Amino acid sequence: MNLLDLCLLCSLSWNLTAGSQVLCSADKSTAPVGGSVTMQCRLNLNSAKPDVLQVTWSKQSGEFAGTIATSSRSHGQRFLGPYSQREVRFSEETQDLSAITISSVTPGDRGCFQCIFNVYPLGASMGSVCLDITETRISDPKLDVNSSAEYHVISCSATGKPAPTITWNLTETPKKNPQNYSIIHPDQTVTVISNFTLATLRRMERINITCFVHHSALGSDIVLSKAIEDSDNHSFGKENTFTTNVAVLVIVVIIVTISLVFIIVHQRWKMCKYNQNNGIGTGNHQVKEKPKDQKCFRTFNPRNHTLV
Repeated sequence: MNLLDLCLLCSLSWNLTAGSQVLCSADKSTAPVGGSVTMQCRLNLNSAKPDVLQVTWSKQSGEFAGTIATSSRSHGQRFLGPYSQREVRFSEETQDLSAITISSVTPGDRGCFQCIFNVYPLGASMGSVCLDITETRISDPKLDVNSSAEYHVISCSATGKPAPTITWNLTETPKKNPQNYSIIHPDQTVTVISNFTLATLRRMERINITCFVHHSALGSDIVLSKAIEDSDNHSFGKENTFTTNVAVLVIVVIIVTISLVFIIVHQRWKMCKYNQNNGIGTGNHQVKEKPKDQKCFRTFNPRNHTLV
């Protein structure tokens, strides 16, 4: 290690020098997997001509932590660690500005990055920028409608990472604003559920429901739509059910009545036949046998309008 490198290492350990600061930003705070992101840091010094000996980019958090790139007068540009095998480049570099671009972003790029300007003779000035990575993982977008005689319960849900956002377009105003709920899964995906209640209308009506699912990894929103046919069928259904129940009850009563009449008539007929064929009595008293031709039940003669 030469004297210049030793001086650089010592200077990196110094505290932030008064009168200097580093402002960092990224062209996008959230980058999709497979995309690219550019992070840049600008050095602001009271000195008109800062003498920057080296700029160091390091990753402070996430799957990998350590120096990822350096740019110095003596060694030029170098990329270190796992980023030496990646599509990484210094996209802009001046005495007071350094920008680095990471292509083919992966979930491992999520975390905070630090940019350190080593300025002679002031020492190290540093700033940081944090990057979030979105994975194109939107699944199970659903729009459900559960209707009853009084209400329609409408629910829209989707799962993604990070959490998707759900909005509505309605032709009717709900009783209450939609309520949103979130379920965080072990893989850090989030299921968002948004639901609300609509009262059924007592007139012929067509209600259009549209749910929009927003996500940073999507090129455009997912649109889910349904139409609800609202009518007087709900009240009609109640009346129809009541009428049906009454009709069934009447039929049952009629069947039971006919059955009872049949049983009674049949029993009387059997008793009459028995009395015709047998004498009935107790002890020494015995009822005389009825004539064989005697009828148990008389019938109506339509010719002379008499019972025979």
